[in-house]
Amino acid sequence: MLASLLLGLLGSLGHCVGMCSAVVLLLNRHPVFQNKFAWALVHAGRISAYILLGFIFGAFGQALASFDKFQAALSILFAALAFYMASAFIGLTPSPEILLTSLTQRWGRAIRAFKSASLPTSYLLGVLWGFLPCGLVLTALVPAIASKSATTGALNMLVFGLATVPSLLAVKWLADKSTPRLWSRGLAAVVMMIFGFQFAMRGFASLGLVEHLMLGEIMFW
Repeated sequence: MLASLLLGLLGSLGHCVGMCSAVVLLLNRHPVFQNKFAWALVHAGRISAYILLGFIFGAFGQALASFDKFQAALSILFAALAFYMASAFIGLTPSPEILLTSLTQRWGRAIRAFKSASLPTSYLLGVLWGFLPCGLVLTALVPAIASKSATTGALNMLVFGLATVPSLLAVKWLADKSTPRLWSRGLAAVVMMIFGFQFAMRGFASLGLVEHLMLGEIMFW
């Protein structure tokens, strides 16, 4: 679950601050969001959506676990997504959300359909937020599939979701601070590339193309 934790903590600094600032400002226009409990419900709804996705993807991984080289293919897929997200953090490639523009527009219309939010609908708005097409969430779902367990996949996404909360709570402050944001994007990109390299080597080792690297009793890849 370390990958999920670091993806949430550092990935949210590099990605969510830019992508979710508009969502935070949109929700903040509703009077009900002057109540801090409403924000707690929003994040609870968002994380609930992640848990559900983790459960579904983990179950999918469990169903496919018997296929030969499944783990190797997932490791290489995660590596490719990690490298792409790292390059998107530093502006070398477009953010994956651009490829899902039509879905994002439909999501925005659904959010704006709530003319008057209340505490109960705050949770529902959070669930809708959790299903917003997001490259970082898609990347986090690969370890959920690789866990080959619905329960572990859900736990991975719970850890990921909780780890994104600090950045989103501070999003207004961070949006006005260009230097920390650039620094955080660079750090998130470096961490993402390290994970990408590790998972790529793990996939190649599973295919027998390279040797597994052991550090004592710990398999690095």
